[in-house]
Amino acid sequence: MKQLVLFCQRKSTVNLMRLRQGDHCDYQMVLLYGNQKTSCLSQLQDAFSCYERAVKVKSDTISHHQGLLRCLMGLDQSNTALTYATGLLNERPEWSNEINPFRVESAWKLADWDGLSEFLKLISSDNWEVAVGKILLSVEEKCKIVRTQQMGPLSAASMENGGYSHVLRLHMLTDMEKAV
Repeated sequence: MKQLVLFCQRKSTVNLMRLRQGDHCDYQMVLLYGNQKTSCLSQLQDAFSCYERAVKVKSDTISHHQGLLRCLMGLDQSNTALTYATGLLNERPEWSNEINPFRVESAWKLADWDGLSEFLKLISSDNWEVAVGKILLSVEEKCKIVRTQQMGPLSAASMENGGYSHVLRLHMLTDMEKAV
């Protein structure tokens, strides 16, 4: 198995060419290569091509769609992943438990807090991405509350000369939101 993965890593371009010609044996090797967790941009692009072809060949296999979504997330294409996952769920609502975590991750990476809130309501299990989404949404909601609390005193202080501390607090909140 390890030799097969090494073969695919060294020969990924050749395998992709054979895949495009319909060689089923190499098709399976390239998918195995694409399943490996990687952060190398060229390997992610190769894996994306593999999954794109796999989805065309076997569109009813959820693992192919999940692999494609993982590649999109790894390539920092969160908006594309969100659009793809949403479209996929329109066609296959029974895949909701497996695909919604990708929508959650996309939403928090895009700072789409309303979308994140909606997607989290549809999730029954927790994984890393869902847990991070819940934490970030909680922080965002708390920041909104604190911001609202600071606006009243800031308005009153603006009539005097004591508003600097409230502006500073709002600046700190903005920094926290950017960090999130």
